[in-house]
Amino acid sequence: MEALSVREYRNNLAASFTRAGNGEQVLIRRKNEIYALVKVGREDLMLTPEMQARIDDVEKACRDGLCVTCNTKDELNSYLDSL
Repeated sequence: MEALSVREYRNNLAASFTRAGNGEQVLIRRKNEIYALVKVGREDLMLTPEMQARIDDVEKACRDGLCVTCNTKDELNSYLDSL
């Protein structure tokens, strides 16, 4: 598929969104970079139960003191260097 220039994309916004909404790949070229217009579903913006469980586990581990706390940039660099 050929990428649209920014001007072509801007002049055909509605058609580009319709194509992306229908599952087509819409590419936009800006200078030497290529971008993709993709539809993001509601499920892409929400936490799954599995993700929430992982977050809960990490929060519990932090509350239980099973984490490393760095208060300064030097502390963080020192910790990362030790890994």
